[in-house]
Amino acid sequence: MAITREGVEARSADADVVYGLLRLAGMDVALPLSALREVVPCPAELTRLPAAVPGLLGAIELRRLVLPVLDLHAALGRPEDRRVDQVVVVLADEGRVLGLLADEVQGICRVPADVLVAAQATGGGLLFSHTFRHPETGRAHSVLDAGAVLDLPGVPTVTDRSRTVDTARGDGVGAISRRTLTVLRCGAYRLAIDAAHVHTTVPTPQLRPSVLTSRLCPGSVVYDDREVPVIDPLVLLGLGELPAADTGAGLVLDLESGYVVLALSELLELAYVDPDDVLPVPSFGLPRADLLAGMVEVGGIGDCLVLDGANLMTDPQLSGFAAVNTAVESARSGDDTAVIAAAATAGGAPPYLTYSIGVDLATRLEQISEILPFPDALTRTSVPGLLGLVTHRRAVVPVLCLSTLLGREQREVGPSTCLLLAEVDDRPVAFAVDALRSIAPLTWTDAEQASRGTADDRGSTLRSAPLVRVGEDSRLLPELDLRAVARRFISTADVLTAPEAALVV
Repeated sequence: MAITREGVEARSADADVVYGLLRLAGMDVALPLSALREVVPCPAELTRLPAAVPGLLGAIELRRLVLPVLDLHAALGRPEDRRVDQVVVVLADEGRVLGLLADEVQGICRVPADVLVAAQATGGGLLFSHTFRHPETGRAHSVLDAGAVLDLPGVPTVTDRSRTVDTARGDGVGAISRRTLTVLRCGAYRLAIDAAHVHTTVPTPQLRPSVLTSRLCPGSVVYDDREVPVIDPLVLLGLGELPAADTGAGLVLDLESGYVVLALSELLELAYVDPDDVLPVPSFGLPRADLLAGMVEVGGIGDCLVLDGANLMTDPQLSGFAAVNTAVESARSGDDTAVIAAAATAGGAPPYLTYSIGVDLATRLEQISEILPFPDALTRTSVPGLLGLVTHRRAVVPVLCLSTLLGREQREVGPSTCLLLAEVDDRPVAFAVDALRSIAPLTWTDAEQASRGTADDRGSTLRSAPLVRVGEDSRLLPELDLRAVARRFISTADVLTAPEAALVV
């Protein structure tokens, strides 16, 4: 049943509702997915119906169903605005369906029920039940009351055959279960994903530079007061690369450990398909067939690769990027491009950050609380290995030269130099590194490899660090324990800076 005013109010205050967002009759409107059957192109000519109702354009044939189509422009007493690229939204409520003319589909949005604001008018007659602001764009949307639209005087509706039961069973069980897919274009490919796995969509993402930038992650976008990594789905699937000039939309996934945004060319439509129409693809047919649920033909669009939402949510690569979300805060005064990435632990295989100090190293991502650009200025000290001090989040943070602490030469600060911030015994410590390489899951470690060095030093030096493989990298990399490195430095520095040591000439 569609969500009406009463239906929304009956839901618990903490329940989320997933809406399809539409531009319709010059308005930004939303429809709960339970009331939105599908979206199809609107033909230039519609079949005439023997009914005289303001806004009734005629009917279209949709899988042997003659579907009346209504233009709310005329129903609301506004001038009609017909265009060749308009679509028909199939609206459903309590076994009835009707087509609404719409300008475009703007995406999907998940909205907590407690942010919906109820609308009412003396004498009733409203066609919308609630309003809300889009969590990303801040634009106001009106929630169409499906029942009120279908109850407009004289407007013909037809039976919703997509929800009829299998009468051969005679038990009222077996209602046809159909999948609502968000259909997308990504470069030359058409993709689709179950709407239930979409957190929201970003209409026109503005890519920002990021310390995580790579071929897989072309940058970041601001969402929910954080900078969120943007992932190129074509690179992820092994299908090529999405040109930057062809990035016109983003699809936000919530992986619980954080968000990622899939870069897209455009959002095409919402499609309603039978599960049996999603056909399996051969495992050898695509590099990452594990991330695909199959292929489906969508009318008016063609074949689409259907992403496996459940596998996307647990993919180690995506989990690694989701674990590094961004607090929007300027680390440099007046510089709005500063990147501050807040890390969290991802599920599955533990994610690792790989980076360089002239030699490539790996550290568990859970050890790194933030990634910061190298500061413009440091308060210098004379302590060996300590580059200086900087204030961050109301704390004085020592900035250590990781290369020096590991017995190598001090590195010059370059354009990719950044700081890895770790919490060590409840105090922040930052390590300067040359560049970030990747965020990827652990793929191999030798549980039987002999310990090198003492137990206290294990992982705090290159000699004592165990060797691991990370992601698709076939190299064995030293797994550095940054907290152990910091503790080793602090214990040495405490001796060197003790008052009695300062008296030694």
